[in-house]
Amino acid sequence: MYHIYMVTRETKMLILMESSMYYRSLIIEENQETDNSSKYSHFKPEQIIDYNCKRYGSTLNGRKEVVKEILHSSSKIPIPIIPHLGIYIFPTASNKNKNCVWLAYHHIKDYKEHNDKTMVSFFDGTGMEINSSTSVFDRQYKRASQVIVHFNRSLLFGKGPKLW
Repeated sequence: MYHIYMVTRETKMLILMESSMYYRSLIIEENQETDNSSKYSHFKPEQIIDYNCKRYGSTLNGRKEVVKEILHSSSKIPIPIIPHLGIYIFPTASNKNKNCVWLAYHHIKDYKEHNDKTMVSFFDGTGMEINSSTSVFDRQYKRASQVIVHFNRSLLFGKGPKLW
C-alpha cells in the first residue's frame, strides 16, 4: 500500500509525470529544485489534492464547486487545499494537459516571460520555467488571488462571512 503525499506549507508544486511507468507525480518542496532531493508519488496530482482536501473538510469536487461559484468559471480553477492555513494551489493548464503544473500560491515571488514560457521565481530563491505563456499564467495567478480574497474577506476587510 502506498502512502499519499501530505501537502504542507513547504509544498511548492506538484507535477504530473506521464513519462514514468512507476511514479505519477513529482513533488517539489521549499528549497528544492527538480533534483535528487525531490519527492515522487505513485498518485496523480489530482489524487493528492483530493486526499488533502478531504483531510481538511471537503473533497476536490466540493472545493471546485465553491470556486466555480466564486469565479463564475469551471476551467483551470485554483483549489483551496487548506484555506485556514493559507494553502491554495492553482494549475498552469487544464489538468488533462501533460504540461499542467500545480503551484502553491504562497511560494511565488515573481514571474516573467522567458522563451515563450514563464519563468517563476520563488521566495526560497529557486525558480522554474513553466510551459505556459505569461498571459495565461498571469490570469491563473490572479484568479487564485481572487479566491484567496474571497475566503479571507472578513479577516481582511471586516465584511463578509466568517469561514473559520
